[in-house]
Amino acid sequence: TGTTCLIALLSDKELTVANVGDSRGVLCDKDGNAIPLSHDHKPYQLKERKRIKRAGGFISFNGSWRVQGILAMSRSLGDYPLKNLNVIISDPDILSFDLDKLQPEFMILASDGLWDAFSNEEAVRFIKERLDEPHFGAKSIVLQSFYRGCPDNITVMVVKFRNSSKTDEQ
Repeated sequence: TGTTCLIALLSDKELTVANVGDSRGVLCDKDGNAIPLSHDHKPYQLKERKRIKRAGGFISFNGSWRVQGILAMSRSLGDYPLKNLNVIISDPDILSFDLDKLQPEFMILASDGLWDAFSNEEAVRFIKERLDEPHFGAKSIVLQSFYRGCPDNITVMVVKFRNSSKTDEQ
């Protein structure tokens, strides 16, 4: 289990993204490139592994790397038994992006179920081809993740930017 948090705050020409856990944000820039807006908090990452070890915890492999053999992410909201051991924390990573520089077309905010089935680049290509669908292709990519065999929850939001060059809707 584990509860993640992914927040994208748009203010003027800056996008600020905060995340805890393994939900992820990805932006499509004016050239169609996939720009990561967040980084997953996974136990196998060196920074997270070191922090968990310093707290007296361990990670083990049971189909995926897990903190204390239980949780497949290294940061989470909730999960109090692991938080009380200080092996799981809820401190977010916060990143800021200059929208004038990136000139974004859209961004994808999604739970790990999508990212288990799609790379950042695949997801951007898939959505780019479906931006004219209702929900900007979010429903289609959820179904495609399910068809690819993803057993996890799959929650996806696609946000199309107003200044996107393709259309002046919104």
